[in-house]
Amino acid sequence: MKIKIISIPDLRKKLPKVIGLAQKLGQEYVITQNNRPVAVITGFEERESWRETLEIISDKKAMKRIRMGLAYFNRGGKGKNFNDIFRTKEPS
Repeated sequence: MKIKIISIPDLRKKLPKVIGLAQKLGQEYVITQNNRPVAVITGFEERESWRETLEIISDKKAMKRIRMGLAYFNRGGKGKNFNDIFRTKEPS
């Protein structure tokens, strides 16, 4: 979805609509003051997703494990399939 730019005076008039679109549709708004960007409105779930992503990429150990896993699969390594992991044992 394309980022929309909205000035503070326009935002004041449309705030409920802007918040609804940010929350429901994931629309992102850059708020401007004197034609300069000063803030962003985005849905809370989207913001949380960004925060979690930043936590992961900031964690050197986690990123090392991710890179090792990607390298393993890029070399042709195989993982377990869904049925092997979640198969229930048949009753005896």
